[in-house]
Amino acid sequence: METPLEKLKRLTAWEAEPVLTEDDLDEILASASLEDKAGHNPLHPEWIPTYDINAAAAAGWLTKAGRASSTTETDPESLGVTSKIFDNCCRMAEIYRAKAKSTTSFAAV
Repeated sequence: METPLEKLKRLTAWEAEPVLTEDDLDEILASASLEDKAGHNPLHPEWIPTYDINAAAAAGWLTKAGRASSTTETDPESLGVTSKIFDNCCRMAEIYRAKAKSTTSFAAV
């Protein structure tokens, strides 16, 4: 079974430019932590890791969009490429934002 981090990596195409680091993904995943089915919050010792994985994916794509927005196009042959990457990242963020609140729980094995 895929871990939350592995799933987030897959949903965000984390190694494709602009890349996300594992630290980025850990921080994004932590910000998408939810109360588990038993009502335990993420700080509770019996919390079963539960995440809004779609909200995390949206945040990952927005991070990628932010990184794309800071690049410049210097090669005339690449004009428009950076803006297309930025636009694509924003579109992906919107897709996952629309799916947000679909939770994924992961019990320790």
